[in-house]
Amino acid sequence: MCELAQASALQDIGIPCEGQQHGRLLVLEAEQVEADNIIQLICAANLIIEGFPDTYDTPTHGFPLSNDDAERHEIFESVFRTDGYFQKFTYRETLPVAVAFAAEAWQDKKLVYAIHKLAHSYKTESVTPWSMRPHHGHVFEKHTDDFASHVGTSVAINLAYSAIEELDLGVKASAENKRSIGGKTFVWNPKVLEPFKARLQGAGIDPARTIDWVTRGDQTEVEIYKMLDSLSDHSDGFGIRDRQVPLPDAINFCEYLRNTMTAHAFSGSTPRLGPYEVYNTQQVARFLILSKCNLWNTWTKDLRKRYS
Repeated sequence: MCELAQASALQDIGIPCEGQQHGRLLVLEAEQVEADNIIQLICAANLIIEGFPDTYDTPTHGFPLSNDDAERHEIFESVFRTDGYFQKFTYRETLPVAVAFAAEAWQDKKLVYAIHKLAHSYKTESVTPWSMRPHHGHVFEKHTDDFASHVGTSVAINLAYSAIEELDLGVKASAENKRSIGGKTFVWNPKVLEPFKARLQGAGIDPARTIDWVTRGDQTEVEIYKMLDSLSDHSDGFGIRDRQVPLPDAINFCEYLRNTMTAHAFSGSTPRLGPYEVYNTQQVARFLILSKCNLWNTWTKDLRKRYS
């Protein structure tokens, strides 16, 4: 894998302004199928980093680049400098991190599938991360009577939680080894919780981390929210009721949504799900995947320091 620039094109572009860099072509020395898989993984990884799907179609395949100078020059002329083709090239500020993300995941097929599943979840249904910032308050309707929307919400939650399962970071409980020993009040069974924490630790993820579980508007959420009693610093207890949730509990909540409302025949509670439940489940999966790749809160400048 390397980058390639066309020297003759630099004369046409001129001197870049401060902070600008010339575009680069990602060159993969691989068979077509493998190269396409890498490109698709990079695009899926970039979607996860940004947390919202691009409005434009992302590339799904590459094209052969000849070793012959004349043929290569023709490709540069007819592709890179031709209106209609040039626009198909992708520029995202986050792409260097996405390449590092894909490189970290490439040797782990389960992780590759987790990335693609979460990316498809975002494409199915998602909201912009900045719309979830506390100062925006309650932006979206929490529920809808639209049947098709219920299906889209459920599919998005299923895919996001399935991404967590690909990492082997779901809750492992059974009828004989129940997750709760508290009767009507949820109390973790240590025989379930401690191995769960160990698996998180083994994946390079601190089980003591907390997740901001976004809760907005009137109290019309599903019953799991009764367990959320630790307000985030920015919560006001009314319109903004975001909670700080320990990571094992956040994963458990995601599984509860999947198991009881979305994965099987819909229950009476399924129509109560909406964009906030989708966002929360996706955020938990996003945190786990990026953390496993050692890329949580990592930016391009951080990568330069890491690999310099």
